Amino acid sequence: MKNLFLAACLAAGVYTGPAAMAGPGDGAYSPAMMTRATTLTRALARHIHFNEAQYLAVKQLHLNMLTERRDLEILLNGASAEERDMRLSQAQQRYEFELAALLQPQQLVAYQSLRNNFTAHRLK
Repeated sequence: MKNLFLAACLAAGVYTGPAAMAGPGDGAYSPAMMTRATTLTRALARHIHFNEAQYLAVKQLHLNMLTERRDLEILLNGASAEERDMRLSQAQQRYEFELAALLQPQQLVAYQSLRNNFTAHRLK
């Protein structure tokens, strides 16, 4: 009986261990989503130098954006192309607005230049 209790306690400890090590709010996101948000944030940080608070805020913004896009893809499955485009465009505009609110003026100029160069590069 003691062995069964010990095994149950160990199993519970192993199961809840990673959740106890996760940061605030990290439990709501999959490891793949956390990795993607980190990758996006680091890529942006290479061109726009963030302070630590901005880095964390931009990473959270990326997590929110990725979650919203995933939810919209599920919600809009079977919707018309116009509906999907409109809703995804609105989500992108919210992301851009929230990102602009986090950036200082010189960072915003650098971001807009980066975005314009990326778009022009993609169109060529």
